[in-house]
Amino acid sequence: MNRSNGALSGSGTYSITYNLPYRFYKFMAKHPMVEISDKAQIRLAMIEFYYQVKDVSAVCRSFKISRKSFYKWIRRYEKSGKKLSVLENQSQAPKKRRGVELTFAVEMNIKHLREKYIRLSKTKLQILYKRIHKAYISQHHIQHVIEKYSLYYDKALADRIRAKKDKHRGAKRVRINEVNPRDYLTEDKPFLFACDTIVLYLPYGIKRYILTAIEWEKKIAYARCYKNKSSLSTFDFLLRLQALVDGKIAAVLSDNGSEFAKYFEEACRRLKILHLFTRIKTPKDNPVDERFNRTVQEEFMQTDEYFESYLAYDSLVAANQRLMEWLLFYNFERPHQTLKYKTPIEWYNSYKLNEVSPMYPSITSA
Repeated sequence: MNRSNGALSGSGTYSITYNLPYRFYKFMAKHPMVEISDKAQIRLAMIEFYYQVKDVSAVCRSFKISRKSFYKWIRRYEKSGKKLSVLENQSQAPKKRRGVELTFAVEMNIKHLREKYIRLSKTKLQILYKRIHKAYISQHHIQHVIEKYSLYYDKALADRIRAKKDKHRGAKRVRINEVNPRDYLTEDKPFLFACDTIVLYLPYGIKRYILTAIEWEKKIAYARCYKNKSSLSTFDFLLRLQALVDGKIAAVLSDNGSEFAKYFEEACRRLKILHLFTRIKTPKDNPVDERFNRTVQEEFMQTDEYFESYLAYDSLVAANQRLMEWLLFYNFERPHQTLKYKTPIEWYNSYKLNEVSPMYPSITSA
C-alpha cells in the first residue's frame, strides 16, 4: 500500500494487524488498561483510530464492523464523557421482569396442598391441584410458593443433621495409645474403667451378652448380663457402674463397637466422663479387661452349674444375682497377683482412699 496517497496518508506509520498508528500502541504500553476487557480495549482502539483518520469507512474496514455498530459505540462513549466502562458488553437481561402473579387464595391453596403432601413432586402437585380445584396452575408458581414458605420435606431433617454435625465437628476420638490414662485421674475421680462385651451363644439360637468393666490399676470389677447388645444396654450399665463407685469415674475405655456409641456417649457427656477408644482391631490396647473376660469365663461361668440355665430365662434377674455373688468374691475376697496378693478393695483402701462404695447385688430385672 502506498502510504503517500489515500485517507491514511497523513496518519503516520501503521501496524500490519489493524493498520493502527504505532503511537497508539505506545500509548497502550504506557497506560495499560487492565481494568477493562479485551473487547473493550478493541473498541477503544477503534474510536482512537477514528479520531486519527476521521474516516468511518476506513475504521469499519480495519476492524471489520458495520457502520451501525461503530456509531453505537462512539455515541455511547462520547455521551458518557469518555468513560471506559461504557465500552464493556452490557447486560442483555430485561430491566423489568415479569413477576409471579398469584392471588392470595390460589397461593394459600398451593401452600396447603404442599403441606399436606410434602413429599410429592411439583408435577404431581400440579395434577392434584387441577383435580381438586378444577384449575390449572404452573409448576413455576408451585416452586414460588415452596421457596416463599420454605416448604421442603428435608429441611427439618437437614437442620437436625447439620446441628449434630456442628456439635461434633472437629471432635476426634481419643485413642488409648495417644495418651497416658493416669493423666486423667484426680483425687475426686480416681477411676478409669476398661469396658468390653462377652457374647454367649446358647442352644436354639439364643444369644446373651455380658458387659464387663474393670478398673485399670485397682482391678475393681463389675459385670452384668443383658439380652441385647445396644447402646441402651451400655447406657444402663454405665449408670449402674457410676452409682456403685459413688460417681468417681474419670474415664472409660472401650473398643469401637456400636454398643459404645449414641446413648453410651451421651451418658459419658452428661456424667462428664472421658471416653477413650482402642485402636481398630487392636484388642491388645485393652489387655486389662480382656484378661478379666477370661477370668469370668474360667472361674465363674465354667464352674457355676446354674448360671447358663438362668441365661435362657426371659428375665435375667437370677443370672445377674449369681454373677453379682461372684463379683463380691472377686472384689472383696479373691487375692490378685498384680496387687501383691491383696483383694482390689484392700488395695484401694490401703493405698488410695479410706473407703469405697460396696457393690451390693441388684435384684432389678435386665
